[in-house]
Amino acid sequence: MSTVTEPVAIRLPPPRSETGVVGWLRANLFSSWFNTVLTVVVGAIAVWALWFALRWLLVDADFTVVSTLGGLLLIGQYNTDLSCPGQNCFWRPQAALLLVTILLGMSWAIAGSGLTKRIAIAVAVVIALFAFLPYSLERMGWDVRLLLLANVPALLLGWALARYTALGTWRWVSILAVVAFLLILVLLRGLPGVPGLQPVSVLHWGGLMLNLLLAVAGIVVSFPIGIALALGRRSRLPVVKLLCVVFIEVFRGVPLITLLFMSQVLVPLAFPENFPLNSLLRAAIIITLFSAAYMAENIRGGLQALHPGQAEAARALGLPGWQTTLLISLPQAIRNVIPAIVGQFIALFKDTSLVYIIGMLDIVELSRKFATTYVENGMLPYLDDVHEVFIFLAVVFWIFCFGMSYVSGRIERHLGVGER
Repeated sequence: MSTVTEPVAIRLPPPRSETGVVGWLRANLFSSWFNTVLTVVVGAIAVWALWFALRWLLVDADFTVVSTLGGLLLIGQYNTDLSCPGQNCFWRPQAALLLVTILLGMSWAIAGSGLTKRIAIAVAVVIALFAFLPYSLERMGWDVRLLLLANVPALLLGWALARYTALGTWRWVSILAVVAFLLILVLLRGLPGVPGLQPVSVLHWGGLMLNLLLAVAGIVVSFPIGIALALGRRSRLPVVKLLCVVFIEVFRGVPLITLLFMSQVLVPLAFPENFPLNSLLRAAIIITLFSAAYMAENIRGGLQALHPGQAEAARALGLPGWQTTLLISLPQAIRNVIPAIVGQFIALFKDTSLVYIIGMLDIVELSRKFATTYVENGMLPYLDDVHEVFIFLAVVFWIFCFGMSYVSGRIERHLGVGER
């Protein structure tokens, strides 16, 4: 009896037109006549816009106006004769920057290699590179350049402190971060009677330094306030719930620029008559409370998204209500709404540019006043001649906002947000 052998099927590779780059283009951009026409039209418009943008950027643009502003974009009028007469105050913001770099070095040592290490090294190196800007020694002396270069050894000092001392824990880093922030405020504000620390009015604080101070204070303080408001709105106590609902809805229903303007009149009413208040404190209070109201709704959304079985299982184990909230419900809720929380932080950072309404010169308002003054004095014929400044500002804000978004994405992937 003879056996018949069936031929073995030969597996052929897929057509080249359906794999790789060609396959992706065919499936996504040229899958039909309509998509083909749309791709060609949009591509032509994009190439046309890119051509004119690159030609302006490489040929017509003049970014010397940015270098003319120089340090004003960073610290405003802080180191001028008007704000700091008879002495140089340039070292105070740079000393504050060294404290931040030390904290980054400590975080690097605790977290090990990874995102924290790359951020710490990048910040220290970029700051040190500012020492090599092509300015004359009259405009940027050796003292300023050496303080900028000192950020690299400061980073290594922070790494060594966390690696070889008892300070190498996140608890100590958090405590030292709060102490450093308060010390930075003291350095910038000054102390009467202390040599070299002559008080500098907050009216002369400005530039990117002002935006960062308001953003950091608002982010750090609004987060716990927002958690408290979210828990209060879910409380079974009618008075607590009503107060939280009124607070949240009032601050969410009024524009921030209106609240900043009203802070000149309303905020002093909450303090004693002789209590020292300034524009910076008023702006920080309003921005923090405004952000806390939105933060409360983000946290409340995360709490409502949890399955009720989580709390029921905790009660079955005998956990009291506060432990159920702090140890089970709240950590999961915060983890689930990390994108919304970081989005609120990004919005807060951009909203700091609205402090111009109370007379503070942040980096955007400082640039606008510079441009307007140049046009009024006839140094520039049109306001459009300084649009390089505003493009530079857009890039600066994008770097900070994209940085927060990138860190948020890494944290989400690490915690498995939306996966489990």
